[in-house]
Amino acid sequence: MIIRQGIDSKALLVTFIRTLPRLILIAVAGAAFGSGLHCLITFYQAGRALLVSETEYYIDFADGRVEAKDYYNAFTWNDVIATDEILGRMMEILGSRYDRDAVKEMMNAEILSDVRYLTLTIKGTDQDAISEVNAAFEIAIAKFARSKDEFDTIYKIEDNGIWREQPVWFGWRAALLGAVVFAGAAVFLTALAFVTGDRFYTKTDIMKYLGEPAVGLLYAGKNEISGLQERRLIENLKALLAQYRNLYLLDGADGQDAGRFLERLSGLGADLDCALMVPCEQYRTGENTAILVVVPFGKVYREKITDEINNAVMHGGTIAGAVLTECDKIWVDLYYGKGVKV
Repeated sequence: MIIRQGIDSKALLVTFIRTLPRLILIAVAGAAFGSGLHCLITFYQAGRALLVSETEYYIDFADGRVEAKDYYNAFTWNDVIATDEILGRMMEILGSRYDRDAVKEMMNAEILSDVRYLTLTIKGTDQDAISEVNAAFEIAIAKFARSKDEFDTIYKIEDNGIWREQPVWFGWRAALLGAVVFAGAAVFLTALAFVTGDRFYTKTDIMKYLGEPAVGLLYAGKNEISGLQERRLIENLKALLAQYRNLYLLDGADGQDAGRFLERLSGLGADLDCALMVPCEQYRTGENTAILVVVPFGKVYREKITDEINNAVMHGGTIAGAVLTECDKIWVDLYYGKGVKV
């Protein structure tokens, strides 16, 4: 009978813990990709680097209008310089040769720390245009200050000149975004592979998805006859061999997984006649025989092995149970706890 239950949250957690080193490597690869892509874009743009002008203005607030300092911040100034009171006056000075939206995009106002100091940055490709926009702004901001009660005056205190914008080759934002996207995709795919149920991680998965009893499990390496899981498997196999004359091993990989299982089992040196267990060929059946299904750990396998089981049953085979093989020992230890040795 197939067990009906939800997602094994512990198994999912263990899967994430076990794949954590790989997720970290994927995140590092994503950071490298993001940073590399940023470098390529920067290299492409380096030949078209913008010219930059930076000018500092001093804002002399009127006496008794201290509250003006609270709402004339960097965000406010970027809105204010785009109004007719500043940008409109600038366009009157610049004339029809300039587009208002283009001039607006060239300018950016910042209040770095002290609200009395306004920094205007102008970017463009034409040095003469930048100089003219800068001069027009100086005139417009001075007129704006005289028209407002909040200010006594606003005047230029330092012009840092015009220089070519230096490319920033390393972009930490691009690296972080690449790491997040790659790691997020890896986490999503890991979770998706787990919740679809096409992979087998525990003995419960065998009962849940195949509806067959779980005989036991073997590791991909470091199997020991004194291990808890190994001892349970041997005991259950002995019980089956006492009931059936032969056990035919059925897998979904043309006998390859069954062969590896027999190799691991023989290497244990257990008091078990492995010659009574042979790979299943053409769904061989006979009197007093049964089929033992071999399922590898963590592989997309459910549809393949389900199809094999159905065909075996249609040919008169009796399914005695299933074993989970090639298990990740660290994963199993995290999930079941370390096996007790005797």
